Amino acid sequence: MTGRLVMAAMLVVAAFAVAPQAAAARSACTWRMQALQAPAGATQHQVDATDHNGGYSGRAYFPDTGWRIVYWKDGRVIDYGSTGHGTDRVVGQNRSGTIAGTSVTGLWGASAISFRIRDGRREILPPLPGAETSSRAIGITESGDVYGHATVWQGTSTVVVVVRWPHDRPGVVEPVPDMPAGMQVIDVDHDGTLLVGTDSTYPWPHLWRDGRLTRLPEAPDMQHGYARVIADGLVAGSLRLGSEPNRPAYWDRNGQPHVLPQSALAAHINRNGLIVSSLTSTPFQVWRFGTLVGQLGDATSVTTIGDDDTIGGTTRGQNASPAAAVWRCA
Repeated sequence: MTGRLVMAAMLVVAAFAVAPQAAAARSACTWRMQALQAPAGATQHQVDATDHNGGYSGRAYFPDTGWRIVYWKDGRVIDYGSTGHGTDRVVGQNRSGTIAGTSVTGLWGASAISFRIRDGRREILPPLPGAETSSRAIGITESGDVYGHATVWQGTSTVVVVVRWPHDRPGVVEPVPDMPAGMQVIDVDHDGTLLVGTDSTYPWPHLWRDGRLTRLPEAPDMQHGYARVIADGLVAGSLRLGSEPNRPAYWDRNGQPHVLPQSALAAHINRNGLIVSSLTSTPFQVWRFGTLVGQLGDATSVTTIGDDDTIGGTTRGQNASPAAAVWRCA
């Protein structure tokens, strides 16, 4: 490994705080739901990502053709169809509207290919050699680079390789150079910073930026922790301290951990510190850094937060099927 490994402090007693009051936090509000238009002929549909400017991408199920990628924008529903490989889903979208996704089939989604949709055109992302059905996109940058990982056989075992599909070289896939062995991509920030971790039950969060691996600091008396998302340098996940249950947590832009007092997981965060947390079921709680600003009582799932502070997910539609919806603070 030639990449430089930077180990952050293991215990951050002075900087650590539980549920700090953010100076810029907004007062509590009512989160109003807007149901998105159902694609004609679809029996269920859901938001998976956003362009942060009033557009939302996701998928819809059609009884005759299965899952297809759709995009809600300016009052229209754009149908981008499917790869034909299996179940298509969106994994990320940038402000230009470019979508990254995967299509899986087989037991537990064992077979996977990846794709990118930009300017309305779909391109199948080439697999890493030896990983023709196991190259999975995880997220997309503002420039349109897609990052993910590929599983390849080496002798009698498999290894995971972190890969990039560059936006300016269609048809190219390349391993991320100097990435330490054993790391996998968890999420992708807009500037190309990768949230990575090992393949374990609680993968401790690390950041990969400019060829450098940084381990995020632990909190005092920590039992375990993990992270799920990154947005403009803010990282969100869960921590368990002492004998307490798991709590939602986030790491600020200085890398310091903060724990929220309610729920179990900070599942989503945006660049403004808006967080959605939950237990194993609804209602989903909404925070601004350490300040509770409401809850989403009519949400059955939350899948994305835009930097315009809109929250996307699903509500219960006709026949109790998932239906795409967006929530805004009123």
